[in-house]
Amino acid sequence: MTSTSESATDGLILIVDDVPQNLQVLRSTLQKANYRIAAANNGEVALRYLQKNVPDLILLDVMMPVINGFEVCQQIKAQDHLKDIPVIFLTARTEKEDVVTGFEAGGVDYITKPFNMSELMSRVKTHISLKNARDTILKMNESLVALNEEKTELMHIASHDLKNPLTAILMHAQSLKDLNAAESENFESGEAILRSGSKMLDIISNLLDMQRLEAGQEDSTPELIDVIELVSQALKEHLAHAKRKQIHLQWNPENELFFTESNWRLLQQILDNLISNAIKYAPPKGNVTVNLRPGPHNTLHLSIQDNGPGFTAEDHQRMFQKFARLSAQPTADEDSTGLGLSIVKSLCHLLKIELVLETQPGEGSCFTLVLPRKVFDMEAAERAFTSP
Repeated sequence: MTSTSESATDGLILIVDDVPQNLQVLRSTLQKANYRIAAANNGEVALRYLQKNVPDLILLDVMMPVINGFEVCQQIKAQDHLKDIPVIFLTARTEKEDVVTGFEAGGVDYITKPFNMSELMSRVKTHISLKNARDTILKMNESLVALNEEKTELMHIASHDLKNPLTAILMHAQSLKDLNAAESENFESGEAILRSGSKMLDIISNLLDMQRLEAGQEDSTPELIDVIELVSQALKEHLAHAKRKQIHLQWNPENELFFTESNWRLLQQILDNLISNAIKYAPPKGNVTVNLRPGPHNTLHLSIQDNGPGFTAEDHQRMFQKFARLSAQPTADEDSTGLGLSIVKSLCHLLKIELVLETQPGEGSCFTLVLPRKVFDMEAAERAFTSP
């Protein structure tokens, strides 16, 4: 089995022929046309190669020892990851029955030896172009299917998740207009309006955030950030939620200064999502722990851990997808748009932050952000500040 790794870009072609001279001539001609080449001198070698590689085209001799080209083609077409590779048979056999056998085995073309090199090159180009066009159509179709699913989910949100809280807002607002309502009823109606309005704001904010990220419109200009100050501020925003569930929030920074260069607003948005999720999934009277510690290679490890239900392997596969519905659910009927973790993943990619998840069903979850650490020579900075 031989292959080439030149900078050719027009596609990878596997040549299968038991005659070394044929392999050499075809390799030389196709390389000059900017194709990458892999070669096998029999069918068994070719099939082993195809278990780890998927070429754009196969030129396959028919008359070979042990296993002939027709049988090789049948085995190729029987495998899902190989069945769409176009196969052109090269053979000295010209009987009509052989041509029919070749097409029945799954070949797309049949060229007899001795062949005209210009004709061969033309057919190679045609079939690779057809394959590329088919691959493009398949990718576009997958994208359209995904977009259609997102549109359906968005319509569900618009018609259900937004409509219901809006109805509640209108109903309780009308109740508050009733001057004869008791003071306690006014208070309960006010709370209901606040909850429903907050839910709507979360949904709309998440949809707008995702739209900006996908459009490349987020400003990620870096700045120097005191990570302890950032986390402390983020935790303050979630104290009320934690208190309602009697969640114990534990914040354990190391006793030293930690700085990073990132975007404050976007990094705070990541933390808001992760802390909010941890509180949602932690059980009432549970624990959410935030740790900040130095890591290897001038990094900081900022982790948010809960003792909630954890996530399954299936959840892990789709949890960063938009509108993901997971088996694990918030423990106090909190709302979820299915966009929070998708936004977190996109923001981490934008800020070049590594996001690590450790989780097991029934054992909680721990999300860790690996941040670049900005290290200062504090004594030198202090001398520079105080010098005349």
